Amino acid sequence: MARLNISLTNEMAKKIQDSADEDGKTISSVITESVDLYLHLKEMGISRSQLIRFVRFLEVTKSINAVPVPSLLLDTTLSMSLTSSQEKVTEAWCEAGRITGEFFKTVVPDIDKLSQEFKEYSIFSPLTKMELKKEGNEVELLLIGTGYSIGAAKVTAEAIKCFLKVYGVSDFKTSTSEGFVMVKGLVGKGERFVDEE
Repeated sequence: MARLNISLTNEMAKKIQDSADEDGKTISSVITESVDLYLHLKEMGISRSQLIRFVRFLEVTKSINAVPVPSLLLDTTLSMSLTSSQEKVTEAWCEAGRITGEFFKTVVPDIDKLSQEFKEYSIFSPLTKMELKKEGNEVELLLIGTGYSIGAAKVTAEAIKCFLKVYGVSDFKTSTSEGFVMVKGLVGKGERFVDEE
């Protein structure tokens, strides 16, 4: 086995020693496992920062009890539910949006910083595009690839509005079509949107 000398700060050496003691391992095995993980991630094209973001993404999805559902199944189920009771389905999605917004606000209380979080998490989303922009007092959340039906897009727009209300956004204007949702709103006091022809 090859032997290498490495230099670590005293603080890092102590953390490694404490971690090794806690796990009942040697410092050498902890460092070997760490290097192995680093090389494996590098082969997969995943950076350390992407791995940390992915772990945070999983923590968020776990916190809001999100589970992956194939889009065709979700869209079909939504379409059947909307036929039965559009109002109740819309209310349920709005409530889910509000709960998710309240969770995100505890982690990212500022809507300007939320825009950056969306950018970082978008790489883990199956959506073609997921973007939150804020310019002045105008906020725009854009999702492309959000299901196949107009019904799915409409309830997603309602969930987004309730999500954004948690951040003080109001005076909403939505645009939906199959696989496309755009919600615009104003944060704080500002002029109302002018309807576009």
